[in-house]
Amino acid sequence: MKKFLLSLSIIGSSLFFGQINNTEGFETSNGSFTNVGFFRSKSASFCSGEYALIRNLYSGALTGSTTFSSSASSGAAIDVSFSYRTFNYPLDASKKVSGEMVVEYSKDDGQTYSPISTIDLTSIFTCKTFTYKIQEGLVPANSKFKFRVTGNQKTDGDFYLILDDFKFTQATLAVSELSKNKIGIYPNPVSDVLNLSDYKNVKSVTVSDITGRQLKTVANPDSAIQLKDLKAGSYIVTINNIDGTSHNTKIIKK
Repeated sequence: MKKFLLSLSIIGSSLFFGQINNTEGFETSNGSFTNVGFFRSKSASFCSGEYALIRNLYSGALTGSTTFSSSASSGAAIDVSFSYRTFNYPLDASKKVSGEMVVEYSKDDGQTYSPISTIDLTSIFTCKTFTYKIQEGLVPANSKFKFRVTGNQKTDGDFYLILDDFKFTQATLAVSELSKNKIGIYPNPVSDVLNLSDYKNVKSVTVSDITGRQLKTVANPDSAIQLKDLKAGSYIVTINNIDGTSHNTKIIKK
């Protein structure tokens, strides 16, 4: 029997943010997942245990999704994994697997989503494991986090997509750890030039978009980082120190 959803929000001390530590195998309920089209079902064909989420994708049901929600983020990186497979019941050679699985996350309660991966589904296969790390700082502390998996039918596809064994693991960040040796950056919001409060021990500065895609890296920077080539929006600035430590700060480019 798989473990039922465990949701921890460690806020008992002012020294710590919460954290997301959750597992869900759908053995007893949907837990913190909201389903559109997918439903909890019992079968011996699932990845483990007796229950999983299942959706028949065909011309009459072109899409379906499941979404996990939590507001217990600590701001640290989030390790995500889940199992998935395609299936037809009964086995029928005339039924074609033609579709895709879209994986994405949100930090603003689903108002906007950042893409993680799109996987083509073209054949029947047994269980595979999807893994991904959402980097530190991309889901700020106590933000309204959502993780969504969507199945889509393509052309003449008629098949089942099965999802199971979701796991979310996140470390707790202590305020003392965040503030220790942290170099300040200003102003924020910024127009063209971002200043470092102390650059002598900085090895490099990396600027990424909110999906984690690196846009620019400045090695051995001085006190000013030029950002005039970036469009207006939100970015993550990573300060990499000579001693091997690093920290992320979200900035807004005007």
